[in-house]
Amino acid sequence: MNKKIVLVVGASGVGKDTLLNELKKILDANFIKRYITRIPDINETNYYLSKEAFIILKQNSFFISSWSAHGNFYGISKNCIKDDSINIISISRAVIQEFEKEFENVFTINIVLDKDTLKKRLIKRNRETLTQIENRLNRTYTKIEAKNLLEFCNDKSINESAKKLKELIISLK
Repeated sequence: MNKKIVLVVGASGVGKDTLLNELKKILDANFIKRYITRIPDINETNYYLSKEAFIILKQNSFFISSWSAHGNFYGISKNCIKDDSINIISISRAVIQEFEKEFENVFTINIVLDKDTLKKRLIKRNRETLTQIENRLNRTYTKIEAKNLLEFCNDKSINESAKKLKELIISLK
């Protein structure tokens, strides 16, 4: 079995979902859908679950990994990872080690963006108040702990960023 796991992490608003949706058009890979207790917005293609349903699935070991963030639960099902494929998963940085313990060939790509551009994107997304956005921007994050960590700046046009991300993912050995 030759499973390649590419974990995509980054602060909320850096364009992870938009970037991955564009990448789907140009890269043959297994893009993993998350289970989330928040109704997906226009850029997301996740499975929506009520919190009660999520808890039941978690109690029955349905997820390979799950976490909570911003009042919602997120999970990755055990049966979604494919052999002989690049498996791309948008996750929380808090669960990177769960994947690294379970799989051998794991790469983590941290999507980053300068604060001014991030602020504009968060305002445009319109999920939070300006105060909440300012609080988010002023957070300090702990260093990401990952065996194979790469940083990717998502500051180009969506087409250009997707092409560069594709090149990066294909280069991973």
